[in-house]
Amino acid sequence: MLKAVEEIDNKNYSAAFELLQPLAEAGNPTAQLNLATLYHLGLGIAADGQKAIDLYLKVAKQNIQEEHLSSLAYHNLSTLYICGGPGVAPSSDKVEKYRRLSQDLGFGM
Repeated sequence: MLKAVEEIDNKNYSAAFELLQPLAEAGNPTAQLNLATLYHLGLGIAADGQKAIDLYLKVAKQNIQEEHLSSLAYHNLSTLYICGGPGVAPSSDKVEKYRRLSQDLGFGM
């Protein structure tokens, strides 16, 4: 996981993707959150809003307090729905829903 974060810090997103994918598939929530962000923003891979949503929701629904993982996942879902993305239409209802859930878990916006 540390090597993947290092690759993200170095803007080597393709390498980060290759490191994160197996960790995310194995259920690592930190890897899932980071991989979702790569899909969300199209960093190192083609942007895919639905894959980002699926991964964000996996993390968010676990209510992980450590490193604010779940609140960050809800926050990122909220931001994705502000403008939409590839395969995702904007939704003010979802923006508000996920913003509220993020705040409930302690993320201050």
